[in-house]
Amino acid sequence: MQVFRNGQPYGFVQEKYLLDMLVERLGSDIDEFSCLCAVDEAKTVCEEYILQAYPVWRQMNVLREGSQGEKSAMSDFINACRAWSNGPKPDPLQLSRIKP
Repeated sequence: MQVFRNGQPYGFVQEKYLLDMLVERLGSDIDEFSCLCAVDEAKTVCEEYILQAYPVWRQMNVLREGSQGEKSAMSDFINACRAWSNGPKPDPLQLSRIKP
């Protein structure tokens, strides 16, 4: 994904954790950075993020035996993540602000 710092091109990283390491080493604020990723990359990042919060086994348990509130919370989270990945300029830093 392409990385920008304060709106200026800064380089490319393959994984978000590399950007986190960069921010830490620079002693910067993550808000100084933004990223752009390709459509296929956005889909992969989105899937991984959803699975961190709701692994497949948890999704199945919620669907089978969860309360309506649990089902709605999971559905809202997954829908918000999918909306991010289908957006015009998916920024992985913005995705991390979507909370389950």
